Amino acid sequence: MADGSPLPHPYPRPVREGSVPLLSPLEFAAALKSPTPPYLLDVRPAAERSVAKLTGDGWIPLAELPERVGEVPRDRPVVVYDQFGAGARRAVAFLRRSGLESGVALEGGIDEYARVVDPTIARYRPGLSDGGLLLAQLPRLDSGCLSYFVGDPESAEAILIDPGLNVGPYLERVKDGKWHLAAIVETHTHADHLAGHAGLHERTGAPILVSRRSPAQYPHRSLAEGDTVDFGAEHLTILETPGHTRDHLSLQLRDKLFTGDTLLIGSCGRTDLGDGSPELLWESLTDKILALPPETEILPAHFGPHHALPDRYSSSLGFERATNEALLTGSRDAFLRYMTEGWPPKPADFDRIVASNLASF
Repeated sequence: MADGSPLPHPYPRPVREGSVPLLSPLEFAAALKSPTPPYLLDVRPAAERSVAKLTGDGWIPLAELPERVGEVPRDRPVVVYDQFGAGARRAVAFLRRSGLESGVALEGGIDEYARVVDPTIARYRPGLSDGGLLLAQLPRLDSGCLSYFVGDPESAEAILIDPGLNVGPYLERVKDGKWHLAAIVETHTHADHLAGHAGLHERTGAPILVSRRSPAQYPHRSLAEGDTVDFGAEHLTILETPGHTRDHLSLQLRDKLFTGDTLLIGSCGRTDLGDGSPELLWESLTDKILALPPETEILPAHFGPHHALPDRYSSSLGFERATNEALLTGSRDAFLRYMTEGWPPKPADFDRIVASNLASF
């Protein structure tokens, strides 16, 4: 809350004149689970609301709030949200001037809530009017894996990255949003879970795109360094980042990088299994990924304790530079030792899963 409560460092947040109370995403998630949850009010325009919204909310566009303020309940706290937070602050300031003292704004908006609490909520920026990008992370809690649904709302073309075996949720998202699935992209040959590219291809006809180095036996298109995958006005740019596997790709989209297992939050993918190479991973990290701007958003293929990782879904390259244990080894030789010593034994089903994910269908 913006009431002088401490931040995660020794310095308190100053209370500025005219500021409105804020609720962090984690505080908001806890409030929703309480016996007396707050009333939710979305103040975004219709075009933004059509992409993503919070369950059970009310909706009054910010421009209409002065005329419709009487519709806002006064018998319980009100949490106002928009996409990034600025509009919600203005709405709360107006509500408080109107006598509704219980109004608070969701800090960072639905975008930050999706990033921190519920990555299945679609995110987009900078806006729909100029071809805004839609992004939804689709975590599989049983395996600690992340898939990605990325779309261009104006053309209704989308791609899926690293889908899991159960394709039902992906097909529902395509159907509900009336999307055309332009491509299914695999960052690499997965060895920890069965992939869903075959099922999605059979149900949608979307082509499967993999590295030119992939030994895949199923019908696919090959990708190489500098290639692009187009969907509407958007495109992925391919970076070949071998190391975790020889066929590993990272996918650049605007200021975002889908890193697969090349760079994870706090670590990176193992190289001591299959055809992995710590030398190639070092080159991929230092020559390709670490050459990008520090504000680049890192979107990995895994998260959480199932993979001995933090329970977070995204990061920034600058944060990883400062905190990632693999990137802090200090030298090439130290990195190679880190990647080859002390890892658990090869999983018993490694070879079976790899063979299944490469097989023809």
